[in-house]
Amino acid sequence: SFSITTKHLPSSAMNGDASDPKLSKETATYGEISYLWMNVKVLSIIVGYCIIGSQLSVVNKLAVSDLKLPNTILILQFVSCCVLLGGAHVLKIIQISNINRETFAGFIPLSVAFFGLLSAGMWVMKEAPLETFIAFKSTTPICFSIIDYLFLGRALPRAKSIMSMIGITLGAIYYVNGDVLSNATSYALCVVFIIFACLEGTIAKDTINRYKMNSWSRTFLMNLMSIPIAVFLTWFTGELSYARKFEDVNGNALKFTNRAVLALSCSCVFGVGMGVFTMLIRDALSTTSVSVVATCNKFLSEIVNFFIWDNHASLDGAGAVFFIIFCGAFYEQSPLRKKEKVEIDETEALLRKTDS
Repeated sequence: SFSITTKHLPSSAMNGDASDPKLSKETATYGEISYLWMNVKVLSIIVGYCIIGSQLSVVNKLAVSDLKLPNTILILQFVSCCVLLGGAHVLKIIQISNINRETFAGFIPLSVAFFGLLSAGMWVMKEAPLETFIAFKSTTPICFSIIDYLFLGRALPRAKSIMSMIGITLGAIYYVNGDVLSNATSYALCVVFIIFACLEGTIAKDTINRYKMNSWSRTFLMNLMSIPIAVFLTWFTGELSYARKFEDVNGNALKFTNRAVLALSCSCVFGVGMGVFTMLIRDALSTTSVSVVATCNKFLSEIVNFFIWDNHASLDGAGAVFFIIFCGAFYEQSPLRKKEKVEIDETEALLRKTDS
């Protein structure tokens, strides 16, 4: 028997509530029930995140391809999320709490970055194959590993993780070199997406640690605050005038086919689950690890996308994406640097002393 130190969710998060202010690292003995239970819960969150996230990418791609109104689709997703979570709160199925002036103001930067990330992603999927979106999204762990080191107190990646990121980069370069379905606009939107992904991921970790709320409350607040941002951008870009006339951004009449309606409906429902699981997984893992999980879950997206229609990359392109995902699976989370770990341990000791 030997002891290890590992980050895990508090007991409240294990019951679906991540609002417990005593989020901490504790020493658990390998093989004990507490250790196993802790890791089963984290694994369950990762699995749930992967299943919902992978399918959300596919239905978003279908929805924005059939109904070319990216920001309008986002508005519908935000409103649906608020209605569903608000209704569940009224029926006492879940609890939405700690939403006040302080948390509202504190979540403004995160909400702006959150909307920018989703909007850029929707526009990429409108302009390019899903594989282009996946290939560029896969490079975010490289950016996050630098951010983790500079701002979040983690060590630099180990040799295995560095090799993993090199493989991701080579795969992305190979994909872009053979990509004939995307254009300069698509790649520019991909760059915007990566920028917002880095901002959102970094701001999210700080915001979650700063304001103690459960995952339902965070998801509700972020979606609620994103609605006016989305409405403004929809009006500013002229998309709103097209939507009022039931036209897409190209001026063509909208066709509400069964596939389009089903994809839009599923994207609204999956969006709620994705929001909640995103908050849970960010409580459990580092920023870089979250981005790696988000990359690897696109394995399921790629399989589904390749077989349901013809709007996908070539076999070479698909192979490059699978190689990227394969390399991402070997990334390992970097530990906290010694100084930061000591500071965290001292803070937790003070919290336990205060509670007692």
